[in-house]
Amino acid sequence: MTDEKGTLALVIGAVIAVAAQVVLAPNIAIFSAQPNFIVAFCLLAAIVRPAASGPVLPFVLGLASDFVTGAPVGSTALLLVLFTFLAARAFAVLNNDTVFMPLLIFVVAALLIEMLSGAFFLALGSGVSVLDAFVYRALPCGLYDCVVGLVLYPLAARVLAPPAPMGPGAPAHL
Repeated sequence: MTDEKGTLALVIGAVIAVAAQVVLAPNIAIFSAQPNFIVAFCLLAAIVRPAASGPVLPFVLGLASDFVTGAPVGSTALLLVLFTFLAARAFAVLNNDTVFMPLLIFVVAALLIEMLSGAFFLALGSGVSVLDAFVYRALPCGLYDCVVGLVLYPLAARVLAPPAPMGPGAPAHL
């Protein structure tokens, strides 16, 4: 996969994530908890392609998420830019060629994004209690994001992963 194909895969994935957030997420909500496909996609893209992870895609998709979900405008964009950067760097440092590390990084980042999103709701005076913001919204949505990410990780690793290096030192079976 060349860089152009990788960029095209990211753009197509971003469009699918926004469409899933608009069409699918409200229909699979459990009580008031909805998965955030945009958060899951951005984190997976940052973990699968840490070298190509930049701030533009998370920022644009974060703004789209804010408009779609009704979150304070800019809050998800800020959190996605920050946590995709941290997730990409954590994966670059902690990668040990197992499935455990990328999934652990994803789960921690997704839960922190939802918890800080709940803090934004409280800080900006949305009129909800601390219990409502964290226990009834942030925690269930974070767990739902984790389930979506865990299900989509194999697909993201297959579609978004950069190509394996080919050269004199590369294995012959590639």
